[in-house]
Amino acid sequence: MNVDFTSAETTAVINWIETDERRYQHWRDLTRRALTSSGRVGALPKISDALYDAVAKSLPMAEGLAGDLMPRLLVRVNFYEIANALVRDVEETPVAANAA
Repeated sequence: MNVDFTSAETTAVINWIETDERRYQHWRDLTRRALTSSGRVGALPKISDALYDAVAKSLPMAEGLAGDLMPRLLVRVNFYEIANALVRDVEETPVAANAA
């Protein structure tokens, strides 16, 4: 996706999604299903919430300073912005490419 995100933390999450082809396809498929079932307005919060849950679960449990910083960094991620970029990406992909 060619988007300027509002924080480095948001960019880090989109890079995490895009650097693994299976993960990227998972999020595109989830986005496509959410759009089909809920439309754009309903899909955005669903995708955003799912992204938050997935990222939070992928982070290691930590003690001390790392444990204190991790939740604060997570708050700086704009999951709605990523969801919006995924929706645009899916909407702009031709239907034939979606089936491939």
